[in-house]
Amino acid sequence: MDAAAPGDRVLVNDGTYREQIVVDKDLDLEGKNATIEHPDSPASYTIAESSPTWEPTVFAYGGSVSSGAVSGSGTVDVSISGFTIDGRSVQPDARRKPAILYRNVNSSDKSRIEDNTVEEMGVGGKETFGILAYGDTHVAIEGNDVRDYERGGIGANGDGGDHPSPEVTIRDNTVTGSTGIGEAWGPNGIQVGFGASGTVKRNTVNDNRYSDEDPVASGILVFESDGIVVQKNEIENADIALSVGSWGWFRSSADNTKIKDNTVTEAEYGVLMESVAEPYGGALTQSDPSVSNTKVLKNDLTGESDPEGQIGVGIIVEDNVDNDYDPVAENNKIRKNSITNFATEIEDQGSETKMDPANP
Repeated sequence: MDAAAPGDRVLVNDGTYREQIVVDKDLDLEGKNATIEHPDSPASYTIAESSPTWEPTVFAYGGSVSSGAVSGSGTVDVSISGFTIDGRSVQPDARRKPAILYRNVNSSDKSRIEDNTVEEMGVGGKETFGILAYGDTHVAIEGNDVRDYERGGIGANGDGGDHPSPEVTIRDNTVTGSTGIGEAWGPNGIQVGFGASGTVKRNTVNDNRYSDEDPVASGILVFESDGIVVQKNEIENADIALSVGSWGWFRSSADNTKIKDNTVTEAEYGVLMESVAEPYGGALTQSDPSVSNTKVLKNDLTGESDPEGQIGVGIIVEDNVDNDYDPVAENNKIRKNSITNFATEIEDQGSETKMDPANP
């Protein structure tokens, strides 16, 4: 990559390449039956938008780097397509290991991560991921096959603060977690959070489980981000198939979400909206949480064959700690959904909910 000029298209032919790919200029990378394996001794980085250390297999970033710390407002236009990225099931020295990490990557017509296969990222230890976007990134993540991760398949996260947040289109991907229950982390198949924006459409998301008794893993999670569209996805075998939540942690709200025309099977919870001011003893809550003006429309939700306490669509408001913050869930709409194989079809702890009966 060092020899390529900014704006070049780089074709990588048949072969297996055990190396860390770092891109800090405009490039289109296209694989032709090429596999990139996670190397034995990769470099670790920090980024301004997230405090942990990162050990990416492929890292594209805008800005500047000093002693592994990436910051600054510069951007690059990078697209990656056609590769197999093999994490070799290696646990990282850093806290987090993604196959592809984008930071400040964008263009006027969106950069792209498409038609890649991500596998063997490592399960049972540290936080491993498939594809992640941070910072001033505008990217279309399409047609990828992501599997064998511990913490997350595809994600876009802001920092909930002053830094720019990513804008993403996550579409037509297949995202498959490990099938085990009780690994080190609760995996989320697709996550948009902490001020990121965008759409999640037509993805197939399977096998995101953590615990039968304490469900925390989600097929698709919207957390402290507003205006996200989640539509026409298929989610199977999840603790929570479709989750929208705010703790008032980095941002106060997860409002104006649209959850429409999704198909869910074998989930403990079909759609769960949670406004919570007490996680971890209330230490994380910094503002009044809100999960409001969410539309849950025309979804086909099927639970497990022997449901015990599960909920088809739930609006949960929790404030179990004596603090100054008041969670709200107002003016949500639950209409024209098919809900089967749940102990409770709809549980509503919110206010001013507009609701039709299940199974119209």
